[in-house]
Amino acid sequence: MAALLVLTPLLLGASAYRSNETQLAFLSNSEKDQPPVADVPTFPPPPDANAFDGRWRFTGAGCRGAGSVSAVIKGGKVIVRGGGGNVTPDGIIHTVGAGNRLTLTAEGRLSGDSGSGTYDRSDGCSGTWIGIKQRR
Repeated sequence: MAALLVLTPLLLGASAYRSNETQLAFLSNSEKDQPPVADVPTFPPPPDANAFDGRWRFTGAGCRGAGSVSAVIKGGKVIVRGGGGNVTPDGIIHTVGAGNRLTLTAEGRLSGDSGSGTYDRSDGCSGTWIGIKQRR
């Protein structure tokens, strides 16, 4: 099974919001409150580079605390705070992650500069996500 890690940290990086409420980093915390994703130099891609390589913004919906998170895809590997995953050359993406006593699996498809899919959290909540490739 391919690692399902792209949206997990995005959807699971929960932090205390109120004493009786949890807020997920991927779905709710603003990027300004999170450490930046490592900078990726802008060089021409090598011949074997994945077409989806670059900076992405993923946004989830459907569960309490929905929000967005940034990720980097490099060589078909998804690099994101609290998780990771893989993207096949034809755009199938699988991610997993864990945080604040929750785990998350996500899957979907990227096509060109965007994508969408679904996620499932260990608390029983399921939702959808979209991804947009960022341009600089």
